[in-house]
Amino acid sequence: MTLTRSRAVWITLGALTAAQVGIGTWRAGVMLREGIAAGVLPFVASGVVGELALSIALAWLAWWWLPASGAGRSVAAWAIRFILLAWTLVLTHYAFAMATGGFARLVTPIALASLAVLGAWVRRWSGSPTPVSTSPAPDTWHPALFLAAAFWVYQLAHLAFPYHFTDAHDIWACRAIKFAEHGALTGVFDCLDPARPPLYSVMLWLGVGDPTFQGRLLPTLLVGAFGIVFFHLLRRVAPRLAPWGLLWLFVTDHVMKGAVSFYAGVPVMVVACVAVALWVDDGTLAPRRLAIAGAAIAGAAVALIRRDGLPEFAIAGAVVMVLTRAWREPRLWAAAAGVAIGYLTWTLRPAILHAPPLFAPMLDPPTPVTLASAAQAMGRLLYGAQGQVFSHYGYGVFAWSWIVVAVWAVRWKTGNLALATQLGLAGLAAWVTTLALYAILTFAGHPQMSTLFVIRTGFGRHLVHFYPLCLLHAVSLGERLVPARSVG
Repeated sequence: MTLTRSRAVWITLGALTAAQVGIGTWRAGVMLREGIAAGVLPFVASGVVGELALSIALAWLAWWWLPASGAGRSVAAWAIRFILLAWTLVLTHYAFAMATGGFARLVTPIALASLAVLGAWVRRWSGSPTPVSTSPAPDTWHPALFLAAAFWVYQLAHLAFPYHFTDAHDIWACRAIKFAEHGALTGVFDCLDPARPPLYSVMLWLGVGDPTFQGRLLPTLLVGAFGIVFFHLLRRVAPRLAPWGLLWLFVTDHVMKGAVSFYAGVPVMVVACVAVALWVDDGTLAPRRLAIAGAAIAGAAVALIRRDGLPEFAIAGAVVMVLTRAWREPRLWAAAAGVAIGYLTWTLRPAILHAPPLFAPMLDPPTPVTLASAAQAMGRLLYGAQGQVFSHYGYGVFAWSWIVVAVWAVRWKTGNLALATQLGLAGLAAWVTTLALYAILTFAGHPQMSTLFVIRTGFGRHLVHFYPLCLLHAVSLGERLVPARSVG
């Protein structure tokens, strides 16, 4: 690689990264100003202690579930267990409420004790030996890692403010509060859009008695744990640029504001990408039996957090299956089985939980669909979609960066790792699926999904589900372009 080419790569990647960090810093400042204007939430020690105790118990269980000795004991392996155990607890509460008609706080200690007993058996399983890598290991003291950690700590600090999207509060947070009041899933009828699955609200309900964090501590900690898992994947495909990839994840606007609000987009991102990580795991994250069970748990969680995220999850899984030719891979089919079970439990829920006809909100009154109105709606979709993908408010300069490194990689015939290509194509296919579904609903004149308000908000929040896979591929392309000895 000539010196001129090397400088061009560094100048371009450095400028794009600086722009993304600058946008993220600006957005963080805007969110902080809005939070301060809304007022600091009251500090109630008993509530905070309760949320902290639950999070610490799950963190200890995740450590307890690590192999007793040998391979498989890593921070990334702990993080994957922390995420899976948290959602296992939530699924247990959901199953209990569906079976008995009500919630019971006693389920939490029983479930935690049961998971501890089960962990005594699971920790005897050993993972595959860690593959010997010839790639340079990332610097654990890299400044980009500290900056990424600072942006995540900012998310924790933001829990002191009641910042949230209005619709997110009216759906997921409202349900958690009403679950506590009713003691049952029937609380969905006191909130917006009761037909949505309630799983994320059940997680918020675990800490709804805390007026300080309002149940958001555990979901925010899960985002941090996912950052560890994502860094593990980055090290597999781009070990030298892995710290920068993690920074890109945490400075992206939709990841930041989704993590500190009550909206369910980032929780779907966490469990969906954890499922993908288990599909392609080489044994370092979890032994095979645990990976199969974890994929099923993640699949069920995706189906019960947001059903409208299922098509893109299915397409991403199909792309991974086709590219890896893993037609009989049990981890993929376990995730599919988890999706089916989760979907059916809510679809076939008791009649008392079915929303009456026309209960779903409509932002605009329905109008007859004509060719002219459909064309106008499609123009509205493209206008709103590009504003999320290519502007500072949505994903910053990520889309432009992905295009730049992809064009360079093709022009210079730069090789790429198979894993990064598979995950990148899965993420891109999920994005295209999301756009296609919005296009269908917009063309048909759906009274809610075709409005510019939903397109400019909901579309971007949908894309966050598989944004990490797209980012993973972009970082791997950057790794191929960067000179071998020029990463500091």
